[in-house]
Amino acid sequence: ENHFIAEKLDEVADLMQQQNGNQFHVRAYREAAQTVALMQSPIAKVLAEGGRTELEALPAIGVSIAAAIQEILETGDRVMIKRLRGSLDPEKLFQSIPGIGPK
Repeated sequence: ENHFIAEKLDEVADLMQQQNGNQFHVRAYREAAQTVALMQSPIAKVLAEGGRTELEALPAIGVSIAAAIQEILETGDRVMIKRLRGSLDPEKLFQSIPGIGPK
């Protein structure tokens, strides 16, 4: 379960980075993913026992990432991931590869 949450947080970071998003946010999601992946106890247990406040007390997890973790635990996904995926234009993404241009 922790690895699933970490993968989702990494996916948010990947999508934000692909779209030239704020590097602070990208790094924050990556650090939070690492924190979750390295946890010994299940992140769901931390949320169940202490609520979001307990999540926010973990290293590299702030208010918005704690909310993201809670959303992923409750729904299995993150609305932000769907939004970020939807805003990726496949043609522009392909053109971002070095050596590939409009032609």
